[in-house]
Amino acid sequence: MLGFTSILLVILLLLLTLFVYKCSKQRPKNFPPGPPKLPLWGSYWFLLKENYNLSHLAMAALGKKYKTDILGLFLGNFPAVVTLNIELSKELLTREEFIGRVDTILVRTRSFGDLKGIFFADGPVWKEHRRFSLRHMRDFGFGRRSDVMENFISEEITYLIDFLKNEPKEKDLNVCKSKGHVLVPDVFYGSLINTILSVLTSTRFDHHEVRQYAKAALKFMKCEDATGGAICMTPWLRFLAPDYFGYTSAVRDNRFIQKFLTEIIEDHLKTFSDDHHRDFVDVFISETLRQGVDLDQTQLLMVVLDYMFPSPIGLGHTLSFYFAYIINNPDVQVKVHEEIDRVVGQSRLPHLDDRKNMPYVEASLRECLRILPVTPLGLPRRCVQDTTLGGYFIPENTIMWANIWSAHRDETIWKDPEEFRPERFLDEDGNLLKKDHTIGFGAGKRLCAGETFARQTMFLILSGLLQNFTFKSPNGKPICIDVIPGVTLSLKETWILAEPR
Repeated sequence: MLGFTSILLVILLLLLTLFVYKCSKQRPKNFPPGPPKLPLWGSYWFLLKENYNLSHLAMAALGKKYKTDILGLFLGNFPAVVTLNIELSKELLTREEFIGRVDTILVRTRSFGDLKGIFFADGPVWKEHRRFSLRHMRDFGFGRRSDVMENFISEEITYLIDFLKNEPKEKDLNVCKSKGHVLVPDVFYGSLINTILSVLTSTRFDHHEVRQYAKAALKFMKCEDATGGAICMTPWLRFLAPDYFGYTSAVRDNRFIQKFLTEIIEDHLKTFSDDHHRDFVDVFISETLRQGVDLDQTQLLMVVLDYMFPSPIGLGHTLSFYFAYIINNPDVQVKVHEEIDRVVGQSRLPHLDDRKNMPYVEASLRECLRILPVTPLGLPRRCVQDTTLGGYFIPENTIMWANIWSAHRDETIWKDPEEFRPERFLDEDGNLLKKDHTIGFGAGKRLCAGETFARQTMFLILSGLLQNFTFKSPNGKPICIDVIPGVTLSLKETWILAEPR
């Protein structure tokens, strides 16, 4: 005969089963197909099961399992939708209903408990500050053709060339073991940070000094996966295991970078003159004086941070992917060398004017951006009103992702998508195709504000370095393209060898 305790356990088990069953059936009517919702973390359990580290691969696998190009799931109690092909992804990125951002504990932590800056804000504040910053940063060469900006980048490329041709100083041994034997993307961090800071703060730093800030930014981007992870669904975990769930890094590494930028801003406040604006920070200060309002120093700090950290992280890691792929595909590197030699020669560095005459170089960069996007899910969007997508109902406040990694493997656009083949971006005569279907920089009103800056900077750096060097694997083996997970992807510790041509 069952005892009271046994009966109670059976009842509790039945109630738990009923609760789990009820949770699993809670889906809005005509919501996209996908895994059920389980207690606590919703469908996130199924993402972890498919691929514990890489959410974009887990989502792609679930899309195949449910035979759909638009996946519906739940992150905790929040509905979420993922598009998996290029057509639906472009629609998601360009429609007004999907222009919002997601409010999470990590987003608020980085901006002192508020929603500041540009990347993670929405509504009137985002629109106003995005428009203001882009309009005035252009005056300092950002996002347009500028001789001043191009000359600055050329100086940084010249520094890199000299750095690769000489034995390292003791302070640089952590990024350069010997002449030409360097760690990527770390070797690029200084040049990339200095270039964007020339616009934002008109400052230039020793490469050794600013590499630490790029590494701090990378640690923040690695503190959770692209979904925000368990800490965003159950924020109370920050009190139980802050280190394990990435909260400690989110606080510590952000504050480290913010302290560096705050000191620059405070120096600007001390030396500011409305008679001469040195950079974007001066323009921002001037605008607050013109409006007769108090300076929102936190907003200024977060805007500067939002423009600064993508340069070493987004550009730096894309460049590391690029050099890994051309080392593993030496025939591509040979063609790049031949085009640079034919168009530019050896008497000067490549200019942006050369870009239109170097279709293969441009195609090789586009192929790198396609095959391994540094942000495989981009930044999450939020649906701002009830709507439909792909014939399915999307409730207000649904979290939205365009799976860029999956969309870039859409075989209706790209055949043999796993192969690194720059020729897919060229026509039969070797000219660059006018239509670029890649969406790594986003689309619509949320299009990456730094796309032009990024493409120009990467073109100048990679063409300038490949004009002067042949890149090889130090041990003669192919470079391993294993990635470290996070909001952004990056290679595991990768050393390459630059041999003078």
